[in-house]
Amino acid sequence: MKLDLFLLAAAGALASPYHASRALLSPVTRNGSSLSVDGAPWKAVGPNIYWLGLDENVIPPAGAPFDPANNASYPTKERITEAMATVKALGGTMARAHTLGVSTGNPLSVWPDLGVVNEQAFDTIDWAVYQAGRYGVRLLMPLVDNYDYYHGGKYNFLRWAGFNLTGDDSTNPEIQQFYTNATIVASFKDYIETLVTHRNQYNNLTYAEDATIFAYETGNELNGPVWGDEDCPAAWVQEIAQFVKGLAPDKLVFDGTYGINETHLAIEEVDVYSDHFYPVDTTKLQSDIQAVQSADKVYFAGEYDWVGQSGGDTLQSFYQIIEESPAVGGDAFWSLFGHNAPGCSTFVNHSDGFTLQYNNPNNTAYTTSRIELIRQHFVKMSTGKEISLNETLPVVPCPAPVLRRWTSSY
Repeated sequence: MKLDLFLLAAAGALASPYHASRALLSPVTRNGSSLSVDGAPWKAVGPNIYWLGLDENVIPPAGAPFDPANNASYPTKERITEAMATVKALGGTMARAHTLGVSTGNPLSVWPDLGVVNEQAFDTIDWAVYQAGRYGVRLLMPLVDNYDYYHGGKYNFLRWAGFNLTGDDSTNPEIQQFYTNATIVASFKDYIETLVTHRNQYNNLTYAEDATIFAYETGNELNGPVWGDEDCPAAWVQEIAQFVKGLAPDKLVFDGTYGINETHLAIEEVDVYSDHFYPVDTTKLQSDIQAVQSADKVYFAGEYDWVGQSGGDTLQSFYQIIEESPAVGGDAFWSLFGHNAPGCSTFVNHSDGFTLQYNNPNNTAYTTSRIELIRQHFVKMSTGKEISLNETLPVVPCPAPVLRRWTSSY
């Protein structure tokens, strides 16, 4: 059934009862270099949707929560729901979402200050997890960011511990204290526990219980003081991975180091290793895969330039390697945006040049062809089916239906 027809029919579920405390999705499990769900092979393919918990791109209506210092606001539920419907339209199975896991250091964060919990921040995160589960979209959540971004990161924990550092001090050796200082590590673990043990108001499941969140990533693009040094100590990766598994034994753990640090490959508690591609680089991709496969682990291409603005190799050649490599668990392009819903006349823009606006009538023929290529790849990875590049992209209604029941159709 085409997604637009399916979603319109599914809208009737709005008034239907649902089991508030029953997980709708089964956990994703790893066996060596492969992932599966209920014994069947499974691939993690979809977009990065970094703004699902907290956004920097929309000025909200007067009176709505807003942090002008960081241009931060909570995305509307309509925007979040449309994003999940779009993942399904693309043939995706998951989304990687930074601000569902990284939320520290500003007034709208889960942790606006050390150990202070802002329950209001969980509303959009809860809704994203809830609607993702109903749409059959699993979520990968990084837990901290390498950078001093609006939604938080390792610099918050450093400043809370008395290190007067900002993103401008990225080469200062003191930033390694994030990984080695026992007080900071303990604070970070306290934050993780706040997040993972939180109970979702919309389905009554803790994040640890809800298989919609299939994995946590130790961080986003973690490095040391030198760009690209991969200096994220193996002892820290193992300690955080063990801690996450202790709280949520059914979750996979991704190593959030920016690149494949081969000293990490023997860490038993880490399931998946990843790299990011700006530009697309098939030589690096093949080298990465070989290293991870040799350790009997799973590889994931966590971000990549789908537009081609960075140069590099073709997206077709990148996809071919991914599709033919059994140790690759999937990939996620950077990045997805939709309408400024509940208004459906405009799309949200982001300035980095990698924004994918699905079904935007102003998309160029080139952009549409790239979206068709992405969908062809996702469908092949998630179902094994070959679809034509000229197949009409399914329409996602705006506003997209809120779902109370899960279905695997798209």
